[in-house]
Amino acid sequence: MGIRTALTQARIVTLGVFAAAIWVVLTMLQVFGRLGPLSSGGVGQTPISGLVGLAVLGGALALLLVLYGELSETEPAPEPWE
Repeated sequence: MGIRTALTQARIVTLGVFAAAIWVVLTMLQVFGRLGPLSSGGVGQTPISGLVGLAVLGGALALLLVLYGELSETEPAPEPWE
């Protein structure tokens, strides 16, 4: 059983991927809302660390989208044995 077949048959995993994507988007919005001006001090929560966090969360979201894209592909399907 391939990962695609397993995830197609286990809808709970697909729902988990959607829940993770929604959580990442909400976290990105929260981090973006806390970003201050780029010229603030270099101690504590700085805008640079927020930008790095946004980049990491964007990468995680991109990976989730690629995973979902791969799950929705139906080809190449396995060949039946004869």
